[in-house]
Amino acid sequence: MNKFKINPALATGPFVTTLNDIIGITIYFLVGRILYGAF
Repeated sequence: MNKFKINPALATGPFVTTLNDIIGITIYFLVGRILYGAF
């Protein structure tokens, strides 16, 4: 990252956001699937 003059803290932001979205959507669908099976 230093070779390209990019701040590592700023460069990791989009990756963390994407990972957070993927985890959130996965949990959302898992909970929905559990509730759908319960009724």
